[in-house]
Amino acid sequence: MLSGLTTGSIYALVALGIVLVYKATGTINFAHGDQLMIAGFLAYTLHVMLGLPYLVAMLGAVIGSFLLGALAERIGFRAVLRSNLINVVLATLGLSFVLKGVARLTWGGISDYLSFPPLVSPDPIMIGDLILLPQQLVVTAGALVVMGLFALFFRLTTIGRAMQATADNPKAARLVGIRVEHIHMLAFAVGAAVAGAGATLMAPLTLLYPDIGFTLFIKGFAAAVLGGLTSLPGALVGGLAIGIVEALAAGYIHSSFLEVSAFIAIMLTLVLRPRGLMGGPPPRRA
Repeated sequence: MLSGLTTGSIYALVALGIVLVYKATGTINFAHGDQLMIAGFLAYTLHVMLGLPYLVAMLGAVIGSFLLGALAERIGFRAVLRSNLINVVLATLGLSFVLKGVARLTWGGISDYLSFPPLVSPDPIMIGDLILLPQQLVVTAGALVVMGLFALFFRLTTIGRAMQATADNPKAARLVGIRVEHIHMLAFAVGAAVAGAGATLMAPLTLLYPDIGFTLFIKGFAAAVLGGLTSLPGALVGGLAIGIVEALAAGYIHSSFLEVSAFIAIMLTLVLRPRGLMGGPPPRRA
């Protein structure tokens, strides 16, 4: 269960970025996982190669991801967001391959797999028969803090409320003076920044390699669908649920069920609730 909560919190962060972009623009950013991968390598560069403190490296990765998301929307997506869905999907897939190529060109020459040093002692903590890994506790706590800041951003800031208004009704938002195109750019940027936070939290638990983004995107997308593509709380619930289901299936059935158990749960959920566990009506489009 603890292992499932740790991985589930990372899936939830990935899902949050996916849901945010979908609510604001009505499309799925298939490059989201590779933006997360770039953020992980950026954190590795700052922390391991340049020797900066972990929190500074995390902040740098988040800022870099934010700028990358804004640049991607401005150069690659703004012109196609008003066209048909196929063009938008192809644009995001194109960006995905570009980011993979950049990662292989920049970091692939060092090693195909890079190890991020642990933040705390790897020695387990024993509480009776329960084994706790300090690194897992740090990652879970960090993910919860990021989610809390994300919720406060939407609740307390003018930009956050404008993003929610644009997601609910773009035409009405435009009529009251909200610059919808600017909000779209912010949605891509904030979604990428959340992915950057997830990448720096995840890095000490796994190896970094150029294709890790696709794996995390699939799990994050599954979490978003399970919770409901239009629900930000649903992304949190879906991510934690998938992490727990994976851990229990691998522990009590067989390790081969680790990859497929979450998708079986999603299929069953969508049969009963096609919009996911917490998904409401689809966003209205102008």
